Amino acid sequence: MNNPLDELENIINNFPDQIQNLSEEDLNYKPSPAKWSKKEIIGHLIDSALINYQRFIRAQSEENPQIFYAQNDYCECADYQNSAIPQLINLWSAINNQLLFLMKSVTQKNLTTRKCNDLTLDFLIQDYVSHFNHHKHQIMKN
Repeated sequence: MNNPLDELENIINNFPDQIQNLSEEDLNYKPSPAKWSKKEIIGHLIDSALINYQRFIRAQSEENPQIFYAQNDYCECADYQNSAIPQLINLWSAINNQLLFLMKSVTQKNLTTRKCNDLTLDFLIQDYVSHFNHHKHQIMKN
């Protein structure tokens, strides 16, 4: 799939069902205290979607905002490890559907001229999909 927005739409349509096929034990397993469980990786993907949503909104109204986050702190503070998986899937789906809507609504000109963290919005879309695929591989492996 060459178009990252089409790929993201495909991900949104399929990922929740793929997660529901995993056992609660598998989702909760932490390889070590310093490593995230699959459930926490899903939480990290939620945080990533929320941060990217802010990047896309602010980059269109501000000049090159710098928006970063402490991913380990976010994951710990949100307590994803103790969250119910249906709740996480619903939140992940809702924010990603809205993020896809936002990404599709950005004009072509803004995709290549507006920036956040010194990166074009076009690059951020591609990076978002690539980032998701990296973590999906971690989640789906046994």
